Amino acid sequence: MISSLERHLLSRRQILQGAAGLSAAAMMGSRAFAAPSTPISFVGWQYQPQIVEENVKSFMKLYDENVNYELVSGDYHPVAETKLTGGQHIDMLYSEENYIARWHAANWIRDIESLPGVADIKAGMFPVSVESLSLPNGGPLCGLPYYAGYNTFLYNEEHLAKAGVQAPETWDAVLDVCRKLKKDGISEAPFHAMWQQQWPDMSWYMFAAWYSEGAKVFDADGNFVDEPALRKILEINQTFYKEKLVVEDIMTLPGEGVPSYASGRHTFMVVHDYNHKVANDPAVSKIAGKVRNAIMPGATRSTMAWTAAYLMGSQPVDEERVWNLLQFFGGKAKDGQYHVIKRWALEFGLGSGYKEVMQDPEIVASFSKWRDLDISAKQLGMATSRAIGKAIWFPEWDMFMMQQVQEYIRSGSSTDQLVASLAAKASELKAQYQ
Repeated sequence: MISSLERHLLSRRQILQGAAGLSAAAMMGSRAFAAPSTPISFVGWQYQPQIVEENVKSFMKLYDENVNYELVSGDYHPVAETKLTGGQHIDMLYSEENYIARWHAANWIRDIESLPGVADIKAGMFPVSVESLSLPNGGPLCGLPYYAGYNTFLYNEEHLAKAGVQAPETWDAVLDVCRKLKKDGISEAPFHAMWQQQWPDMSWYMFAAWYSEGAKVFDADGNFVDEPALRKILEINQTFYKEKLVVEDIMTLPGEGVPSYASGRHTFMVVHDYNHKVANDPAVSKIAGKVRNAIMPGATRSTMAWTAAYLMGSQPVDEERVWNLLQFFGGKAKDGQYHVIKRWALEFGLGSGYKEVMQDPEIVASFSKWRDLDISAKQLGMATSRAIGKAIWFPEWDMFMMQQVQEYIRSGSSTDQLVASLAAKASELKAQYQ
């Protein structure tokens, strides 16, 4: 049975084809057709929502569409899961890559592999982004890239010049330089990082640091790996806190701790690469022009890389309409332009999963003003994607890990005890989801 919406769309197509040689414009005036009465529902997290609203309006104007954009405040993924569990209809939503397999298994989202143009879209993406946005083991593509990024190691070059030292290349050296900076009165809290208990903060920081030291964290079968590299990173961070080389309230600072770093209080920071733009922006940073990026310290000098996603709900109000919205936000619009992606890059420094975008001369020129592109390219080439994120139980372990690591750092408790609890939780969750 044809629904009223389907009849409406069919009528639109017939009008556009023209009747008795009349154009749609001649039949309907200056507007070819009215926007659909049923809106596309779009749910997003708290990053520049006013810009998202403007982008939604641009889409509606270009496609003569109707979209209801809903901003989720608070911890996005648990709130989104609550909405989905409660049966709220969502056509498109944000997600980090480690929720894709989980939400697909729950039948909250669908894959997009068979939609028009997907083969060409995948060919234009970096392989790591295709992997991030697909189901495990070479499964189908489930989303389009919101942005692609990695955790970068920043330093205040003025602080290092005063101390007469170079950017450290090992975590032991970072600790030693921090001690010197504090002793010499150059910085009271020289080390800074995202230690807040949020999905993009403590979690991403810990994995970036673990990967930089060569820790596996999990093996190919999803088993937690207790090894010296993992323990070393835990103990280094506990020492930062114990020796007061970080600010006491580092775990509760707003804005991923970026405003605190931009104040000039700190020397080093491990943070999302796009926040380097904020640190070098004279409008908001007291240390603009002094912040440089370096390769992560550590035994392997790797870091964590990721690609955030736009996903399609499992029962879109209209597949063609929602696919248009996904492509407008996560790729090229029907006019061949990367409207949203290029805006994120130029205005906020967000990297892209598309090769073409990252080679765009305008974006290259913009990025080169606030970071060393050679170093960032080298770092990205050494980065590690978090494969364990595709395990449907991983988000629960990840939240547990952040809670436990924060308490371990604050309390100065046993590394043996922490590692045992992390391993036990992984085993428990794996068994529950089998």
